[in-house]
Amino acid sequence: MNRSEPPASTGPQAQEARPAAERPRAEAAEPRRVLKQHGLRYSRPREVILGYLLEEDRHVSAESLYMDLRQRGEELSLSTVYLNLAALAEAGLVREFKSPNGLSVYDSNVSPHYHVVCRDTGEVLDVPAPEIDGVPLGRYLKEYVERLTGWEVDEPRFSFTGRSAAEARAAEGSGEG
Repeated sequence: MNRSEPPASTGPQAQEARPAAERPRAEAAEPRRVLKQHGLRYSRPREVILGYLLEEDRHVSAESLYMDLRQRGEELSLSTVYLNLAALAEAGLVREFKSPNGLSVYDSNVSPHYHVVCRDTGEVLDVPAPEIDGVPLGRYLKEYVERLTGWEVDEPRFSFTGRSAAEARAAEGSGEG
């Protein structure tokens, strides 16, 4: 799932998620091929979950994904959703991150980016990773620390919390600060 465009935002108002037709989504129609390319065995639940995630950039919890798929008429158990999300994350097809309340959220955008999370609503916005000398910031920091310490380190993951523009305007209008 290489994406050369900047990540789109997602969330309740959403926003500017790129329609499937505008993204390099040959794989969207072929979850079986994508699973095979990433060393994963095919299963119908895995195909359904991956197909849903490939439709557009999404930030979903296992529970919200489960409910969305149920509304589409898919008969999957919540444990099946959890197990398959873990397998997809392990294979690099989704990224797992923790929301400010500690909930695991799965991101279908695997390009280098960071998250800004609204502390009031939980809305998540993707922000492209800045680059230093042509290298995404996280990878640059990883390589820098490895050079300094000799350690083998994981690429850092972090997100920012704050208040979305809409929430800030609403708070300003209500006299909140």
